[in-house]
Amino acid sequence: MARTRREQAEWRREQLLDAALRVFADKGVDGATVKDLAQAAEVTPGLLYRYFDSKEALVQALLTERGFLPQLRERLAGEHDARPAAEVLAGLLGAFDRLLADNADLVTVFFSAGHARAALGELAAEGQRLIGDFLAARAAAGELRPHDSAMAARTLFATVAIGRRTGSPVDVAQLVELLFPQAER
Repeated sequence: MARTRREQAEWRREQLLDAALRVFADKGVDGATVKDLAQAAEVTPGLLYRYFDSKEALVQALLTERGFLPQLRERLAGEHDARPAAEVLAGLLGAFDRLLADNADLVTVFFSAGHARAALGELAAEGQRLIGDFLAARAAAGELRPHDSAMAARTLFATVAIGRRTGSPVDVAQLVELLFPQAER
């Protein structure tokens, strides 16, 4: 079946991301060269540069497109409904934990991307801001007690990520209950 140029370009870009994920997970971001990436994708380095300006841009594309931010944005877009905050948070953190469990290579890339640390910090900050805004809105509505929403968001993400990275995953419902206990009924 013939593909349009656009479909072919999208397919090639995904192929490059797949190959990069394997190479970065195996060699680390700092240890992988553009030549390694091109060989794994069975393309020339020049073709790789047609899709990504640099190795750092490739790392950022991997983490931005295949990380948790797209899911988080989508899930929070519809979370101004009547569901309790604890239920929403447990669902978000559960999805984050599953993403980490199902994408060990992506987690390895995230933790090994030393020279791309600024871009990673921006991605983490956006995720924390989204959760922090959600928490602040729920506190302003009186559902949650007043708290430092930014600190709570960092704590939630870090606890789940470190638990998964160290092989000691956390019970997200217990984590949410610990940080945001329900009032006595």
